[in-house]
Amino acid sequence: MYWKIQKKQMMVKKNNKERIGFSKNQMVAFLNVMQKNTDSLLLLQEAYLKEQQSLFHEKWKVRCLTRILKRVAPEEALSEEELDKAIHAKEN
Repeated sequence: MYWKIQKKQMMVKKNNKERIGFSKNQMVAFLNVMQKNTDSLLLLQEAYLKEQQSLFHEKWKVRCLTRILKRVAPEEALSEEELDKAIHAKEN
C-alpha cells in the first residue's frame, strides 16, 4: 500500500513541469546575505584565534613565573588553595 502511494507521488512530481523555487532577485538577495555572514564569520574566527594564542602565552608566562617563584621562595603560597591551607594551619 505504502509503495503504491509513494509511486503515485513520484509520478505527480515527474509530470509537474512547474518550477518551484525562488526568483532571480530573491536568490541574489539570499547570496548577498550569505556572503555578508561568511565574511563576518571569517573575521570572528580570526579574532578568536588571536585571543586563543594570547591566552596560551599568558598561561605560559604564569607557569614560568610560578616555577621561578617556587625556586626562590618555596614557602610562599602561590594559589588561593595554598593560602587557605596556610591560614587554617596558623589558626589550628
